[in-house]
Amino acid sequence: MATNRSSLQEGLDSGEYEYTHKVATVTASGPTTIYTPSAGKLIKLRWIYAVNDPSAATTPLIRIFLGGTASQYEIFRAYALSKRQTISGPIDGPLIIDLSAAGSVAVTAILEEV
Repeated sequence: MATNRSSLQEGLDSGEYEYTHKVATVTASGPTTIYTPSAGKLIKLRWIYAVNDPSAATTPLIRIFLGGTASQYEIFRAYALSKRQTISGPIDGPLIIDLSAAGSVAVTAILEEV
């Protein structure tokens, strides 16, 4: 978990703070929960990488949700994604990867619980 820091430091984070790294290979069609915060906490997503295996027979659409699978929680939709952007989910809201079809998608998320 990151240490307390001022809002100026928050905006200028260049990698000197320690965050949780969550890696997974998602293969099933539909939603897969990648990370669930501790009770009463929320996920602050710092960076996410999700890419289809280029040698796989199928290339499913990747949908990324932060908080649940309802449409208001969808934050990204792509076939491949590498995005550094701070996004906070709701309290107790999980990080979910949803594939439109079975495939092989490598996922790395850098996040913190607050």
